[in-house]
Amino acid sequence: MKQFVLMLLLLFCLLIFHRETIDGVQNGLLLWYQTLIPSLLPFILVTNALSETNAYQAAASCFQKYCPHRIYEIMAVLMGNLCGYPIGGKIISDFVNNRYIDPIHGNWLLALSSQSSPMFLIGYVYIHILNESIPLPIFLLSIYLPVLIYYPFFASYHRQKYYTAAPSATNHPCISDTFLHSVQIMVSIGIYVIIFSVFLGILLPICKIQTFKIFLSFMEITTGLKLLNSLELSQSLQLSLICALSAFGGFCSAFQIKGVLDYPGASIKKYLLDKLFLSAGTFFIMEIYLHI
Repeated sequence: MKQFVLMLLLLFCLLIFHRETIDGVQNGLLLWYQTLIPSLLPFILVTNALSETNAYQAAASCFQKYCPHRIYEIMAVLMGNLCGYPIGGKIISDFVNNRYIDPIHGNWLLALSSQSSPMFLIGYVYIHILNESIPLPIFLLSIYLPVLIYYPFFASYHRQKYYTAAPSATNHPCISDTFLHSVQIMVSIGIYVIIFSVFLGILLPICKIQTFKIFLSFMEITTGLKLLNSLELSQSLQLSLICALSAFGGFCSAFQIKGVLDYPGASIKKYLLDKLFLSAGTFFIMEIYLHI
């Protein structure tokens, strides 16, 4: 009964704010079609193919002599940070399902392997939002230094039990399955983007409190960065919040990652707590730099 009443209230809300709902859906679709599909689909196709052909296992066997106990962790963190949301979560999910790492270990690695891609950070955030107002190395250092600090701490305290991966001979990938799985992931991502776009489209026009606007900016990264850039804040606070949001990625990105996690025990709550911790580190690094 409670769910029925809640859905009924939501329906009336969408009808009352019908213009904002339509605009939000259109904006979400444009963002998905013009930005996310070109930037994410190639990476999703490649990571699906790598997983289904056991290429990760082959690569690990080549480099395992250099770091035998952490090779899959390093691969997940490196590729996730290079490819951007939600590829890191997709790689972690593949590794757990292929028994390269255990689920508990995968949950701890989610935040470390999920970051905006360098292309997005430099091409969009640094150039168009920050207008190159701070040195690029400082900006990138504020984003990645918390990850580099946290990973050795994580590695020293969390020992995982290693599984024996299934032999590659038992895996017979089908290219049509790879395409279908990639399309399913992209559709799931698009739905989350549309939902958050509608949510922000309804709330932002009626929101007059600046503190609440800052909170809303952390819902979705692209809209949030533009919103933070438009608020009347001190320059240091504005820059620090923009960098912190760039590190956090927004709640929409968290739900996108949730959409690609298909292993038992996957914890998005753990991911969010870790990302809040890492983005707080980014915030304080930028504050220290700006006040030196």
